[in-house]
Amino acid sequence: MDCTAIILSSWDAKHLGVEGVVGMPRSKTVARLYKAVDIGIAGVKMTVLRLEKELEFDAAEVIDVVSDFHERYSKTPGYVVEVVKYNSRGEEVESSGFVTLDGLVLFPRPARLVSVRVIENDIEGMRPVNQLRKATPRERFYVYIGRVDLPRNVWGIVVETDRGMRIVTRTALRG
Repeated sequence: MDCTAIILSSWDAKHLGVEGVVGMPRSKTVARLYKAVDIGIAGVKMTVLRLEKELEFDAAEVIDVVSDFHERYSKTPGYVVEVVKYNSRGEEVESSGFVTLDGLVLFPRPARLVSVRVIENDIEGMRPVNQLRKATPRERFYVYIGRVDLPRNVWGIVVETDRGMRIVTRTALRG
């Protein structure tokens, strides 16, 4: 059996109408710009992030993209910039970023907020997480760095995200 392989440049593939069918996946760099907003959820006031912009670059270096965003946003309070480079298999190979807001680090990097569960002061003994009062956000928010204000009757919260969960207690908030 005779087999012939044809290798096309990306220009040839596009103009022959076979773009996306032939060729290797490319690496890419993705920049995400988040804006901090304060919300109330389950009686808790907290700072979360709203994704404002997501840009994709074919052949950009992470440091160059971070530098560009830093020039534009470093003096504007309330922003988080995350830049991630992916290889041709879609795996993260490098990331960096910067923030222009203060607060408690809730996660090592922005994570989509799934729910907040409330641990009240009067809970005695152990209780499974799924039995705690739960509130889900009405919009898509992310958590990373921010303020958390607990009501008097709340000992702490469980912040559930797409990257795991974190317990934030009154003691941890005092530093």
